[in-house]
Amino acid sequence: MGWVLFLLGLFLLGFALITETEDPDFLNTEVFALAANTIHIGVTDNPIYFRFVETNLLDEIIELLLIIGGICIAFSKHKDEDEFISKLRLDSLLWATYINYGVLIFSILFIYELSFFYVLVANMFTILLLFIIRFNWVLIRSAKFEEDEK
Repeated sequence: MGWVLFLLGLFLLGFALITETEDPDFLNTEVFALAANTIHIGVTDNPIYFRFVETNLLDEIIELLLIIGGICIAFSKHKDEDEFISKLRLDSLLWATYINYGVLIFSILFIYELSFFYVLVANMFTILLLFIIRFNWVLIRSAKFEEDEK
């Protein structure tokens, strides 16, 4: 289920980025916002607190699909869960955290203004993505190593 949600989120993200079309009108709705700003060509209007605002939910749907799907993939119990798998999981999470914050530190030093905001948005997902990639890579490599020893 996690892979379905995650891949659907990636597909929608890719489609939205490649086509650069307007967000679909049927996703326009009024939602309650704890805080919201409107941005016009680099100038931020006064923030809005605790009000209903009109917005398109496409971005939120994509983000939720990626996060929920990624969490399901990353932290679902493996069919052969044991101490070794738990150690791989912990090591992969530590590695992903180091890389994620390394990218963030680099971005703080060298990327500015609205481009930095885009890095922060991407940074929400990189820790999950890096963890999933590294955990599965090490898991596959260890399985191949075990097969070679037999």
